[in-house]
Amino acid sequence: MSVTPAAAREALRGAGNLALVFDRHGRTRSGAELAHQVESIVGALAQACPPRPRVGVWYRNGIAAIEAFLGVEWAGGLRIPVDPGASAAEAEAIFAAAAADIVITDRAHANELRRAALVHDDEHPLDARPRSPAEYDPDAPYMIYPRSVTGGQLFGITMSYRNWMATIDTNIALYRSGRYGPWDETSEVYLTGQQLMHGTGFLGSFPFLAMGRPQVIIDTFEVATVLDAIERHCVTATMCVPAMLNSLVDALARRPAAGATLRHVLYGGGPMSGEQIRTAVQRIGPALTQVYGRVEGGWPIAMLTIDDHRALLDANPALASSCGRPIAEVQVALRPLPGQAADQGELRVQCAMTSRDYTDADGWCSLGDVMRQDDAGYLYYQRRLDRMINTGYHVYPDEVESVIAGVAGVRAALVRGESHPRWGQMVVAYVVADEAAASHLLVDEVKAALSDRLAKYKIPREIRVVAALPAS
Repeated sequence: MSVTPAAAREALRGAGNLALVFDRHGRTRSGAELAHQVESIVGALAQACPPRPRVGVWYRNGIAAIEAFLGVEWAGGLRIPVDPGASAAEAEAIFAAAAADIVITDRAHANELRRAALVHDDEHPLDARPRSPAEYDPDAPYMIYPRSVTGGQLFGITMSYRNWMATIDTNIALYRSGRYGPWDETSEVYLTGQQLMHGTGFLGSFPFLAMGRPQVIIDTFEVATVLDAIERHCVTATMCVPAMLNSLVDALARRPAAGATLRHVLYGGGPMSGEQIRTAVQRIGPALTQVYGRVEGGWPIAMLTIDDHRALLDANPALASSCGRPIAEVQVALRPLPGQAADQGELRVQCAMTSRDYTDADGWCSLGDVMRQDDAGYLYYQRRLDRMINTGYHVYPDEVESVIAGVAGVRAALVRGESHPRWGQMVVAYVVADEAAASHLLVDEVKAALSDRLAKYKIPREIRVVAALPAS
Protein backbone atom coordinates (compact mmCIF):
# COMPACT_ATOMS: atom_id res chain seq x y z
CA MET A 1 0.00 0.00 0.00
CA SER A 2 1.38 3.42 -0.95
CA VAL A 3 2.04 5.82 1.91
CA THR A 4 -0.42 8.74 1.94
CA PRO A 5 -1.29 11.16 4.76
CA ALA A 6 -4.42 9.10 5.47
CA ALA A 7 -2.44 5.83 5.40
CA ALA A 8 0.21 7.35 7.67
CA ARG A 9 -2.51 8.32 10.14
CA GLU A 10 -3.88 4.80 10.08
CA ALA A 11 -0.36 3.42 10.73
CA LEU A 12 -0.05 5.63 13.81
CA ARG A 13 -3.53 4.85 15.04
CA GLY A 14 -2.92 1.17 14.34
CA ALA A 15 0.06 1.29 16.70
CA GLY A 16 -2.39 2.31 19.44
CA ASN A 17 -0.70 2.62 22.82
CA LEU A 18 2.63 1.29 21.57
CA ALA A 19 5.31 3.94 22.21
CA LEU A 20 6.64 4.97 18.79
CA VAL A 21 8.92 7.90 19.68
CA PHE A 22 11.33 8.28 22.59
CA ASP A 23 13.63 11.19 23.37
CA ARG A 24 16.69 11.33 25.59
CA HIS A 25 14.77 13.19 28.30
CA GLY A 26 12.47 10.24 28.97
CA ARG A 27 9.46 11.57 27.03
CA THR A 28 7.50 9.20 24.81
CA ARG A 29 4.59 9.33 22.37
CA SER A 30 2.39 6.40 21.47
CA GLY A 31 0.99 6.05 17.98
CA ALA A 32 -2.43 7.26 19.14
CA GLU A 33 -0.89 10.26 20.97
CA LEU A 34 1.13 11.24 17.91
CA ALA A 35 -1.92 11.05 15.65
CA HIS A 36 -3.98 13.18 18.05
CA GLN A 37 -1.29 15.86 18.36
CA VAL A 38 -0.67 15.98 14.62
CA GLU A 39 -4.40 16.41 14.01
CA SER A 40 -4.36 19.27 16.54
CA ILE A 41 -1.61 20.96 14.49
CA VAL A 42 -3.73 20.47 11.36
CA GLY A 43 -6.54 22.25 13.20
CA ALA A 44 -4.27 25.13 14.26
CA LEU A 45 -3.01 25.59 10.69
CA ALA A 46 -6.60 25.57 9.39
CA GLN A 47 -7.48 28.38 11.82
CA ALA A 48 -4.46 30.50 10.92
CA CYS A 49 -3.88 29.91 7.19
CA PRO A 50 -5.59 29.43 3.84
CA PRO A 51 -6.04 25.85 2.56
CA ARG A 52 -2.82 24.11 1.48
CA PRO A 53 -0.64 26.57 3.40
CA ARG A 54 3.03 27.26 2.78
CA VAL A 55 4.58 26.59 6.20
CA GLY A 56 8.08 27.35 7.40
CA VAL A 57 9.33 24.70 9.84
CA TRP A 58 12.31 25.48 12.09
CA TYR A 59 13.20 22.85 14.68
CA ARG A 60 15.92 21.07 16.51
CA ASN A 61 15.23 17.34 16.77
CA GLY A 62 12.52 16.37 19.20
CA ILE A 63 9.13 14.73 19.40
CA ALA A 64 7.47 18.07 18.66
CA ALA A 65 9.53 18.39 15.47
CA ILE A 66 8.14 15.09 14.17
CA GLU A 67 4.61 16.25 15.00
CA ALA A 68 5.11 19.60 13.25
CA PHE A 69 6.56 18.03 10.10
CA LEU A 70 3.64 15.60 9.92
CA GLY A 71 1.17 18.37 10.73
CA VAL A 72 2.07 20.31 7.59
CA GLU A 73 1.83 17.10 5.54
CA TRP A 74 -1.58 16.12 6.94
CA ALA A 75 -2.84 19.67 6.29
CA GLY A 76 -1.97 19.20 2.62
CA GLY A 77 0.51 22.05 2.89
CA LEU A 78 3.96 22.89 1.54
CA ARG A 79 6.75 22.39 4.07
CA ILE A 80 9.74 24.76 4.05
CA PRO A 81 12.23 23.30 6.56
CA VAL A 82 15.22 25.25 7.82
CA ASP A 83 18.28 23.74 9.47
CA PRO A 84 18.12 24.29 13.25
CA GLY A 85 21.66 25.65 13.17
CA ALA A 86 20.72 28.45 10.77
CA SER A 87 20.90 32.01 12.00
CA ALA A 88 17.66 33.93 12.43
CA ALA A 89 18.63 36.10 9.47
CA GLU A 90 19.06 33.07 7.23
CA ALA A 91 15.79 31.54 8.41
CA GLU A 92 13.92 34.80 7.83
CA ALA A 93 15.44 35.08 4.34
CA ILE A 94 14.39 31.54 3.42
CA PHE A 95 10.84 31.97 4.71
CA ALA A 96 10.50 35.31 2.88
CA ALA A 97 11.93 34.01 -0.40
CA ALA A 98 9.66 30.94 -0.22
CA ALA A 99 6.60 33.11 0.52
CA ALA A 100 5.72 31.20 3.70
CA ASP A 101 2.22 31.91 5.00
CA ILE A 102 3.22 31.00 8.53
CA VAL A 103 6.06 29.48 10.56
CA ILE A 104 5.74 26.69 13.11
CA THR A 105 8.65 26.25 15.49
CA ASP A 106 9.74 25.67 19.07
CA ARG A 107 9.83 28.49 21.57
CA ALA A 108 13.62 28.92 21.46
CA HIS A 109 13.61 29.54 17.70
CA ALA A 110 10.40 31.61 17.85
CA ASN A 111 12.13 34.04 20.20
CA GLU A 112 14.74 34.70 17.50
CA LEU A 113 12.22 35.53 14.77
CA ARG A 114 10.90 38.99 13.99
CA ARG A 115 7.67 37.54 12.57
CA ALA A 116 4.93 35.85 14.57
CA ALA A 117 4.97 32.07 14.62
CA LEU A 118 2.93 29.14 15.85
CA VAL A 119 4.82 27.73 18.83
CA HIS A 120 4.69 24.00 19.28
CA ASP A 121 7.24 22.18 21.36
CA ASP A 122 7.35 19.49 24.01
CA GLU A 123 6.80 22.00 26.82
CA HIS A 124 4.26 24.14 24.92
CA PRO A 125 2.21 21.89 22.64
CA LEU A 126 -0.36 23.45 20.33
CA ASP A 127 -3.88 22.88 21.57
CA ALA A 128 -6.45 23.28 18.80
CA ARG A 129 -9.52 21.39 17.68
CA PRO A 130 -8.17 18.29 15.89
CA ARG A 131 -8.79 17.85 12.17
CA SER A 132 -8.32 14.77 10.02
CA PRO A 133 -5.80 14.80 7.14
CA ALA A 134 -6.85 16.92 4.19
CA GLU A 135 -7.44 15.57 0.72
CA TYR A 136 -4.24 16.02 -1.22
CA ASP A 137 -3.15 16.30 -4.83
CA PRO A 138 -0.24 13.89 -5.53
CA ASP A 139 1.29 16.44 -7.91
CA ALA A 140 0.98 19.37 -5.51
CA PRO A 141 4.24 20.64 -3.98
CA TYR A 142 5.06 18.85 -0.74
CA MET A 143 8.34 20.46 0.30
CA ILE A 144 10.91 23.01 -0.76
CA TYR A 145 14.28 21.75 0.48
CA PRO A 146 16.31 25.00 0.72
CA ARG A 147 19.87 25.13 -0.52
CA SER A 148 20.75 28.82 -0.45
CA VAL A 149 19.40 32.36 -0.71
CA THR A 150 21.37 34.85 -2.80
CA GLY A 151 20.10 38.32 -3.60
CA GLY A 152 16.72 37.46 -2.10
CA GLN A 153 16.27 34.53 -4.48
CA LEU A 154 15.78 31.06 -3.05
CA PHE A 155 17.53 28.09 -4.57
CA GLY A 156 15.67 25.04 -3.34
CA ILE A 157 14.54 21.61 -4.47
CA THR A 158 10.77 21.22 -4.78
CA MET A 159 9.33 17.76 -4.18
CA SER A 160 5.73 16.82 -4.86
CA TYR A 161 3.57 14.64 -2.64
CA ARG A 162 4.04 11.91 -5.23
CA ASN A 163 7.87 12.23 -4.97
CA TRP A 164 7.76 12.11 -1.17
CA MET A 165 5.44 9.12 -0.99
CA ALA A 166 7.66 7.30 -3.52
CA THR A 167 10.71 8.03 -1.36
CA ILE A 168 9.01 6.59 1.72
CA ASP A 169 7.69 3.57 -0.20
CA THR A 170 11.14 2.91 -1.71
CA ASN A 171 12.89 2.95 1.65
CA ILE A 172 10.25 0.75 3.28
CA ALA A 173 10.81 -1.75 0.46
CA LEU A 174 14.59 -1.59 0.97
CA TYR A 175 14.20 -2.37 4.67
CA ARG A 176 11.55 -5.07 4.38
CA SER A 177 13.26 -6.84 1.46
CA GLY A 178 16.49 -7.10 3.47
CA ARG A 179 18.47 -4.93 1.07
CA TYR A 180 19.44 -2.68 3.99
CA GLY A 181 20.32 -5.78 6.03
CA PRO A 182 18.39 -8.61 7.71
CA TRP A 183 14.96 -7.35 8.77
CA ASP A 184 12.88 -8.41 11.75
CA GLU A 185 9.65 -6.41 11.86
CA THR A 186 9.05 -7.12 15.54
CA SER A 187 12.37 -5.83 16.90
CA GLU A 188 13.40 -2.91 14.66
CA VAL A 189 14.13 0.45 16.34
CA TYR A 190 15.49 3.51 14.52
CA LEU A 191 17.77 6.26 15.89
CA THR A 192 17.26 9.76 14.48
CA GLY A 193 20.56 11.45 15.28
CA GLN A 194 21.07 13.67 12.26
CA GLN A 195 18.64 16.61 12.11
CA LEU A 196 15.23 15.49 10.89
CA MET A 197 15.00 17.65 7.75
CA HIS A 198 18.06 16.01 6.19
CA GLY A 199 18.80 12.51 4.90
CA THR A 200 17.78 10.71 8.09
CA GLY A 201 14.17 11.83 7.58
CA PHE A 202 14.09 10.47 4.03
CA LEU A 203 15.86 7.20 4.80
CA GLY A 204 14.62 6.26 8.25
CA SER A 205 12.61 8.59 10.50
CA PHE A 206 9.49 8.89 8.36
CA PRO A 207 9.67 5.40 6.80
CA PHE A 208 9.75 3.92 10.32
CA LEU A 209 6.73 6.00 11.37
CA ALA A 210 4.89 4.85 8.23
CA MET A 211 5.65 1.24 9.20
CA GLY A 212 4.47 1.84 12.77
CA ARG A 213 7.95 1.01 14.09
CA PRO A 214 9.55 2.85 17.07
CA GLN A 215 12.42 5.30 17.01
CA VAL A 216 14.59 7.33 19.37
CA ILE A 217 15.17 10.98 18.48
CA ILE A 218 18.30 12.78 19.71
CA ASP A 219 18.33 16.58 19.67
CA THR A 220 22.09 16.90 19.13
CA PHE A 221 24.53 14.30 17.83
CA GLU A 222 26.77 13.76 20.85
CA VAL A 223 28.39 10.38 20.49
CA ALA A 224 28.14 9.37 24.16
CA THR A 225 24.41 10.19 24.10
CA VAL A 226 24.03 8.23 20.87
CA LEU A 227 25.71 5.13 22.30
CA ASP A 228 23.61 5.36 25.46
CA ALA A 229 20.44 5.52 23.35
CA ILE A 230 21.52 2.58 21.19
CA GLU A 231 22.15 0.41 24.26
CA ARG A 232 19.07 1.51 26.20
CA HIS A 233 16.59 1.08 23.33
CA CYS A 234 18.31 -1.79 21.45
CA VAL A 235 18.55 0.37 18.33
CA THR A 236 18.90 -1.60 15.09
CA ALA A 237 19.03 1.17 12.47
CA THR A 238 20.38 4.67 11.96
CA MET A 239 21.75 7.01 9.31
CA CYS A 240 25.01 9.03 9.54
CA VAL A 241 26.96 11.50 7.45
CA PRO A 242 30.69 10.68 7.35
CA ALA A 243 31.74 12.86 10.30
CA MET A 244 29.06 11.24 12.47
CA LEU A 245 30.03 7.73 11.38
CA ASN A 246 33.70 8.40 12.10
CA SER A 247 32.81 9.64 15.60
CA LEU A 248 30.66 6.57 16.19
CA VAL A 249 33.44 4.25 15.01
CA ASP A 250 35.98 5.94 17.28
CA ALA A 251 33.63 5.62 20.26
CA LEU A 252 32.94 1.94 19.55
CA ALA A 253 36.66 1.28 19.91
CA ARG A 254 36.19 2.20 23.59
CA ARG A 255 32.69 0.70 24.01
CA PRO A 256 32.51 -2.18 21.51
CA ALA A 257 29.45 -3.77 23.11
CA ALA A 258 27.40 -0.61 22.62
CA GLY A 259 26.77 -1.31 18.95
CA ALA A 260 25.82 -4.97 19.33
CA THR A 261 22.20 -4.50 18.20
CA LEU A 262 23.00 -2.47 15.06
CA ARG A 263 22.20 -4.17 11.77
CA HIS A 264 21.22 -1.30 9.45
CA VAL A 265 23.81 1.50 9.60
CA LEU A 266 23.26 3.71 6.55
CA TYR A 267 25.80 6.38 5.73
CA GLY A 268 26.38 8.85 2.90
CA GLY A 269 26.23 12.48 1.91
CA GLY A 270 29.98 12.93 1.45
CA PRO A 271 33.26 11.17 0.73
CA MET A 272 35.05 8.79 3.09
CA SER A 273 38.49 7.28 2.64
CA GLY A 274 38.94 3.57 2.06
CA GLU A 275 40.77 3.29 5.38
CA GLN A 276 37.87 4.91 7.25
CA ILE A 277 35.35 2.57 5.61
CA ARG A 278 37.42 -0.53 6.38
CA THR A 279 37.80 0.54 10.01
CA ALA A 280 34.05 1.09 10.25
CA VAL A 281 33.33 -2.39 8.87
CA GLN A 282 35.77 -3.97 11.34
CA ARG A 283 34.23 -2.18 14.35
CA ILE A 284 30.55 -2.23 13.47
CA GLY A 285 30.44 -5.54 11.65
CA PRO A 286 28.09 -6.61 8.83
CA ALA A 287 25.67 -3.71 9.15
CA LEU A 288 26.99 -0.92 6.89
CA THR A 289 25.24 0.27 3.74
CA GLN A 290 26.53 3.31 1.88
CA VAL A 291 23.73 5.27 0.20
CA TYR A 292 24.12 7.72 -2.65
CA GLY A 293 21.29 10.07 -3.54
CA ARG A 294 20.18 13.59 -4.39
CA VAL A 295 17.00 15.27 -3.15
CA GLU A 296 16.05 16.15 -6.73
CA GLY A 297 16.80 12.67 -8.07
CA GLY A 298 15.94 10.23 -5.29
CA TRP A 299 17.05 8.97 -1.88
CA PRO A 300 18.67 6.59 -2.44
CA ILE A 301 19.79 6.17 -6.05
CA ALA A 302 22.58 3.66 -5.48
CA MET A 303 23.84 1.50 -2.62
CA LEU A 304 27.07 -0.14 -1.55
CA THR A 305 25.54 -3.10 0.26
CA ILE A 306 26.54 -5.09 3.32
CA ASP A 307 27.91 -7.79 1.01
CA ASP A 308 29.92 -5.15 -0.88
CA HIS A 309 31.43 -4.01 2.40
CA ARG A 310 32.47 -7.59 3.16
CA ALA A 311 34.11 -7.80 -0.27
CA LEU A 312 36.04 -4.54 0.06
CA LEU A 313 37.87 -5.88 3.12
CA ASP A 314 39.83 -8.36 1.02
CA ALA A 315 38.45 -9.63 -2.30
CA ASN A 316 37.65 -6.25 -3.93
CA PRO A 317 39.24 -3.32 -2.05
CA ALA A 318 38.48 -0.93 -4.95
CA LEU A 319 34.83 -0.95 -3.89
CA ALA A 320 35.77 1.38 -1.03
CA SER A 321 35.83 4.23 -3.56
CA SER A 322 32.48 3.30 -5.14
CA CYS A 323 29.02 4.78 -4.59
CA GLY A 324 27.58 1.31 -5.16
CA ARG A 325 25.16 0.06 -7.78
CA PRO A 326 21.80 1.62 -8.69
CA ILE A 327 18.83 0.19 -6.83
CA ALA A 328 16.18 -1.67 -8.84
CA GLU A 329 13.67 1.18 -8.41
CA VAL A 330 15.91 3.70 -10.25
CA GLN A 331 17.05 3.79 -13.89
CA VAL A 332 20.41 5.48 -14.52
CA ALA A 333 22.31 6.63 -17.59
CA LEU A 334 25.51 8.59 -18.18
CA ARG A 335 25.26 11.66 -20.41
CA PRO A 336 28.44 11.87 -22.50
CA LEU A 337 30.65 14.88 -21.82
CA PRO A 338 33.28 16.36 -24.15
CA GLY A 339 36.74 14.95 -23.43
CA GLN A 340 35.45 12.22 -21.10
CA ALA A 341 36.05 8.49 -21.57
CA ALA A 342 33.14 6.38 -22.79
CA ASP A 343 32.51 4.92 -19.32
CA GLN A 344 32.16 8.39 -17.76
CA GLY A 345 29.55 11.12 -17.94
CA GLU A 346 26.99 13.13 -16.02
CA LEU A 347 24.68 10.87 -14.05
CA ARG A 348 21.02 11.01 -15.09
CA VAL A 349 18.20 9.22 -13.29
CA GLN A 350 14.57 8.33 -13.88
CA CYS A 351 12.23 7.15 -11.12
CA ALA A 352 9.11 8.02 -9.15
CA MET A 353 11.19 9.95 -6.59
CA THR A 354 12.52 12.46 -9.14
CA SER A 355 11.44 16.11 -8.82
CA ARG A 356 9.46 17.28 -11.85
CA ASP A 357 11.20 20.69 -11.72
CA TYR A 358 14.52 18.93 -12.40
CA THR A 359 13.24 16.49 -15.01
CA ASP A 360 13.87 17.12 -18.70
CA ALA A 361 11.19 16.66 -21.36
CA ASP A 362 12.52 13.14 -21.95
CA GLY A 363 11.76 12.16 -18.33
CA TRP A 364 15.38 12.11 -17.10
CA CYS A 365 16.88 14.14 -14.25
CA SER A 366 20.48 15.34 -14.67
CA LEU A 367 22.27 15.49 -11.33
CA GLY A 368 25.49 17.41 -12.06
CA ASP A 369 27.63 14.55 -10.71
CA VAL A 370 30.20 13.15 -13.12
CA MET A 371 30.42 9.39 -12.59
CA ARG A 372 32.27 6.41 -13.98
CA GLN A 373 30.40 3.11 -14.24
CA ASP A 374 32.29 -0.18 -14.47
CA ASP A 375 31.22 -3.38 -16.21
CA ALA A 376 29.62 -4.68 -12.99
CA GLY A 377 27.44 -1.57 -12.73
CA TYR A 378 29.25 0.12 -9.82
CA LEU A 379 29.31 3.91 -9.89
CA TYR A 380 32.45 5.91 -9.01
CA TYR A 381 32.16 9.63 -8.29
CA GLN A 382 34.57 11.81 -10.28
CA ARG A 383 33.63 15.46 -9.82
CA ARG A 384 30.87 18.08 -9.90
CA LEU A 385 29.91 20.10 -12.95
CA ASP A 386 29.22 23.09 -10.69
CA ARG A 387 31.12 24.34 -7.62
CA MET A 388 28.93 22.68 -4.98
CA ILE A 389 30.90 21.58 -1.89
CA ASN A 390 29.92 18.30 -0.26
CA THR A 391 30.85 18.05 3.43
CA GLY A 392 28.02 15.65 4.19
CA TYR A 393 25.78 18.70 3.66
CA HIS A 394 25.68 20.64 0.40
CA VAL A 395 27.25 24.10 0.46
CA TYR A 396 26.95 26.51 -2.46
CA PRO A 397 29.94 28.88 -2.70
CA ASP A 398 27.99 31.76 -4.29
CA GLU A 399 25.88 32.16 -1.15
CA VAL A 400 28.92 32.21 1.17
CA GLU A 401 30.90 34.52 -1.13
CA SER A 402 27.96 36.94 -1.23
CA VAL A 403 28.03 37.33 2.56
CA ILE A 404 31.83 37.74 2.68
CA ALA A 405 31.75 40.33 -0.13
CA GLY A 406 29.45 42.52 2.00
CA VAL A 407 32.05 42.85 4.80
CA ALA A 408 33.83 46.20 4.86
CA GLY A 409 37.48 45.78 3.91
CA VAL A 410 36.93 42.80 1.59
CA ARG A 411 38.01 43.42 -2.00
CA ALA A 412 37.36 39.89 -3.33
CA ALA A 413 36.48 36.43 -2.05
CA LEU A 414 36.53 32.85 -3.27
CA VAL A 415 34.99 29.87 -1.48
CA ARG A 416 35.76 26.28 -2.43
CA GLY A 417 35.89 22.76 -1.06
CA GLU A 418 39.24 21.23 -0.14
CA SER A 419 40.14 17.73 1.00
CA HIS A 420 40.02 16.93 4.69
CA PRO A 421 41.04 13.58 6.22
CA ARG A 422 37.99 13.36 8.53
CA TRP A 423 35.18 15.21 6.74
CA GLY A 424 36.12 14.35 3.17
CA GLN A 425 35.73 17.99 2.14
CA MET A 426 35.82 21.19 4.13
CA VAL A 427 34.75 24.72 3.21
CA VAL A 428 37.64 27.15 2.79
CA ALA A 429 37.41 30.89 2.04
CA TYR A 430 40.12 32.98 0.40
CA VAL A 431 39.82 36.72 1.01
CA VAL A 432 41.67 39.63 -0.60
CA ALA A 433 41.69 42.63 1.73
CA ASP A 434 41.54 46.30 0.81
CA GLU A 435 44.81 48.04 1.45
CA ALA A 436 43.36 49.85 4.47
CA ALA A 437 42.02 46.70 6.14
CA ALA A 438 43.97 44.93 8.86
CA SER A 439 44.16 41.24 7.94
CA HIS A 440 43.91 39.85 11.47
CA LEU A 441 40.82 41.96 12.23
CA LEU A 442 39.22 41.18 8.89
CA VAL A 443 39.10 37.44 9.59
CA ASP A 444 37.16 38.06 12.81
CA GLU A 445 34.76 40.41 11.00
CA VAL A 446 34.16 37.87 8.22
CA LYS A 447 33.49 35.11 10.78
CA ALA A 448 31.03 37.35 12.64
CA ALA A 449 29.17 38.23 9.44
CA LEU A 450 28.92 34.59 8.42
CA SER A 451 27.69 33.52 11.86
CA ASP A 452 24.96 36.17 11.70
CA ARG A 453 23.74 35.07 8.28
CA LEU A 454 24.37 31.36 7.67
CA ALA A 455 23.96 27.93 9.21
CA LYS A 456 27.04 26.57 10.94
CA TYR A 457 27.69 23.88 8.32
CA LYS A 458 28.06 26.56 5.62
CA ILE A 459 30.69 28.60 7.48
CA PRO A 460 34.26 28.04 6.22
CA ARG A 461 36.49 26.09 8.58
CA GLU A 462 39.40 28.21 7.39
CA ILE A 463 39.50 31.83 6.23
CA ARG A 464 42.75 32.70 4.50
CA VAL A 465 43.70 36.31 3.70
CA VAL A 466 45.73 36.31 0.46
CA ALA A 467 47.21 38.80 -1.96
CA ALA A 468 45.36 37.28 -4.91
CA LEU A 469 42.61 34.70 -5.29
CA PRO A 470 43.62 31.19 -6.33
CA ALA A 471 42.06 29.53 -9.35
CA SER A 472 38.62 28.14 -8.47
